[in-house]
Order: sequence, then C-alpha cells, then structure tokens
Amino acid sequence: MKKLTILIITIIALVSAGKAQTNLKGVDFTNFTFVIEKTKVKMKDGLQENACTKKDADGIPDGDIWSLEKESIAYGDLDGDGNEEAIISMIANVCGGNMVTNEAVLVYTMSKGKPLQLPTFDYYDEGCKAGEKDCNFSRNGGVLARYDGKEKAIIIETSFVTEADALCCPSFYRETWYKWDGSNFVEAKKGKILKREKSEGN
Repeated sequence: MKKLTILIITIIALVSAGKAQTNLKGVDFTNFTFVIEKTKVKMKDGLQENACTKKDADGIPDGDIWSLEKESIAYGDLDGDGNEEAIISMIANVCGGNMVTNEAVLVYTMSKGKPLQLPTFDYYDEGCKAGEKDCNFSRNGGVLARYDGKEKAIIIETSFVTEADALCCPSFYRETWYKWDGSNFVEAKKGKILKREKSEGN
C-alpha cells in the first residue's frame, strides 16, 4: 500500500510538471530578459534594469527605459496546438519623463519547457503620411495587443491623435488582425479608423 501511494504521488508530480512546462502564465515576464531589436533588455519588477544610470551635464538621467505591466500581457492559442502563447506589449519612455520613445509587441510560445520568442512582425500603422494633403492626425506612441479567440489572432489597436488632441488622449483608433502562418505573423484584416467614444465626465 505504501509503494502504491508513493507511485500515485510520483505520477501526480510528473503530470503537474508537464503542465507547468506548457503554461506561460507561470512565467514572470516582469522579471525576464527580452530581445528587442537584437538587443537584450533585462527587466526587474517591470522596469528595464540599469537604465537611466547615465546623466547629462545637468545631472538629468539620459536615454530611455523599457517598461512592462502585467495587464499588458494577453494569452491565447495562436498556432492551434492547444497551448497558449503570451502576447506582450511594451513601451519605452524617455528617462525622467512620460514621452514614448519606442514600443514593441513580442510573442512567446513554450518550447522544450522554456519560453521561446517568435519572429517579430511589422504592425506599425500610419493613419496618413506626414505632409499629405488633408492629413490632420498622426500615429500615437504605444499599442494595445489582445487575443481574438474566434479568429485565433492578435488584435493590434493603434491610436491616432488629431491636431486638436492632447498627446495623452488620442481621438481615433484602428484595429488590425495578425495570424500565425506557421513561420511568421501576417496581416489578416484591417479595420477602419474609428472615433473613440468619450467616457463619462469628458
């Protein structure tokens, strides 16, 4: 009986370990090393480690810093294998300020028990070309990425500011769907540029 109990416990432990190896929700991406534009970016508690350490002649931190919030991570099965991928939206801000200087959407799958970054893709979406006639809005920094379970796709939401908008509060947005084709993410469909509904009190 004792041997049977040990055997059952061992089997349960092995099954649990197998599940953990395919579960990206168990990975703490706020303390993780990413590769962004061929550069390693090490995060600590959601902020890029060792960033903003250099200072200019006036003693003001120089450069920019990547940041990540847990709420900016979406999960969903993008390749149809029954396991979820992690879709991670990140931004970089100028040191000591809130101006967005860069952004990234990174997708990870689990391979051999470790997170594996899938190829990055070009999602950058201009509302209209700068200087174009009647062009009165431009691409706003930062994106929102989420999962569409019906389409098994990533939805990238980009924002656009008008000449009348504050940079914090873009008036327009567009959603674009990207699907995994086995080797890359490709654009599946693009929505129209829509005006945001004003929230209560605005």
